[in-house]
Amino acid sequence: MFASREAQLFLEGLEDPEATQSTVLLKKTLEPNRDCEFGRAHGFDKIASVAEYQRAVPIQKYDGFADSIRRIVQDGEQGILTKDRVKRFFMTSGSTSEPKYIPVTSRFIQAKSRAFGIYWSSVFTDHPAAKEGRMITNFSDSGVPGKTPGGIECGSESSFWAGVTRATQLSKAPIIPKPVAQIKDSNARYYTLARILLEESFSVIMTLNPSTILLLFKKIQEFAEPLFRDIEHGTLSSDVEVSDVVREFVAETYKGNPARAEALRALAAESGDDGLMAHKLWPDLSLAICWRSPMLKPYIDLLDPHFGDRVAGRDYMMMASEGIMGVPLHDGGSGGVCGVGLHFYEFVPEDEIDKPDPTVLLPHQVEVGKTYVLILTNGSGLYRYNIGDVIRVSGFERKVPIIEFLHRAGRTCSLTGEKLTETQVTAAIEDSGRELGLEIEGFTVAPAPEGFPRYVAYLELRTAASPDALDAFPQAFDSALDRHNIEYGSKRGSQRLAAPELWVVEAGTYAKLRQQRTAAGASDSQIKPMHLTRDASFAERVNVTSRHQAG
Repeated sequence: MFASREAQLFLEGLEDPEATQSTVLLKKTLEPNRDCEFGRAHGFDKIASVAEYQRAVPIQKYDGFADSIRRIVQDGEQGILTKDRVKRFFMTSGSTSEPKYIPVTSRFIQAKSRAFGIYWSSVFTDHPAAKEGRMITNFSDSGVPGKTPGGIECGSESSFWAGVTRATQLSKAPIIPKPVAQIKDSNARYYTLARILLEESFSVIMTLNPSTILLLFKKIQEFAEPLFRDIEHGTLSSDVEVSDVVREFVAETYKGNPARAEALRALAAESGDDGLMAHKLWPDLSLAICWRSPMLKPYIDLLDPHFGDRVAGRDYMMMASEGIMGVPLHDGGSGGVCGVGLHFYEFVPEDEIDKPDPTVLLPHQVEVGKTYVLILTNGSGLYRYNIGDVIRVSGFERKVPIIEFLHRAGRTCSLTGEKLTETQVTAAIEDSGRELGLEIEGFTVAPAPEGFPRYVAYLELRTAASPDALDAFPQAFDSALDRHNIEYGSKRGSQRLAAPELWVVEAGTYAKLRQQRTAAGASDSQIKPMHLTRDASFAERVNVTSRHQAG
């Protein structure tokens, strides 16, 4: 039984998703927007059913709304996509160099806020001790919002919600203050985070991306002794480039703790080659929250030893700037129940998304094990919006599907009809690494830059591997791809695709690539690993130390 009334209403809506969906669409989305420009053009006032809506409004990607959004951005026009005023834009990266501007209305914020309330009600019902403890959530903050030429506030969604959290936090001040979260240099920020957190106690750690948590733990291991000295003496290393405000905060808050430093040194000596584990560093830690999609499983596996059996793991909400997709209600696993009652959802079978007249299903009509592209109507101006995410149905919660994110619809590669997906590549790399005992830090699979069509697996290794294991990798990877994608095996068997190769890249490659993204303005909390790319020139971005071909 969930504590909040909103959570109870959400669960009740799962019993009759058809009625819930119809109400969200007709009463909460179309009726309030019947007099906006888009509503008049598509006859919202005449639409009385889901089927009529589907006939009146086409499925579109962002480009289909771009001209309307541009008018709001450039001139501040209102009443175009919604009757409600557009109060801000969430900015997110698009498929081109130009960012996407996602309109945000009060109605949209209310829907997302309701989703957050439902999610945390579920979390705290299952983990009551976590509610009483302290929580780590803001590893980074992308800064102050700007203004569009039309005078409307714009910025990242993460920055907006971080501000909301600060404004509504009535108890203790957050452990990570805003100036620390806003340190631009990634190395300096993570060192400072480690310096602070090693003297704190908390029960929940939450980030969107598991790589963020893993990076923190790696910095603790890498800079253990300098961190211990700082803790002992109440300092922040002069090698760390931070503002005077940050230094003053550390000096005033952490005045020197020799006992903690001694305990940490003893723990490091006791841990030996296993390294410092999070569940020992923070005994009160009971819950770790982050995305747990199949694409991110390699990072989850690396985090498992840190958490052991004492720290539960829960997926964070499936969400994007455009809306909420899934709300996880249970620990473990990947994905969450489709958010019926929040937005209006449709699903197109993945293999039909490029057809002019694809099959379109409602939540109660999808099948377990099948993959779909999610179509979203969000109430803030995006109608039947192809968000570009491929999801898989893993089960049902009452009468509503549990969905998990697999990959972006475009994050596929097909040299000769094999149609590899990022999920398949990730699974094949994981299988091959496990088989050969390789400890993989990061990887990307890309078409070979020249020669007969084939794939190259670029791998960064955490520890040295034997020459025999590296030489065996291409064959193991080839077999694993065949297991995960039947068309791949067919193309290899017909000799239309050559055997894959392994190109080992130098240590630190993926940290550098991440830093390049953050330096270009990306929020490191939302940088997702690129495990599969169609870009054959990927080799130009990395330094290859050895190459291995199938025997």
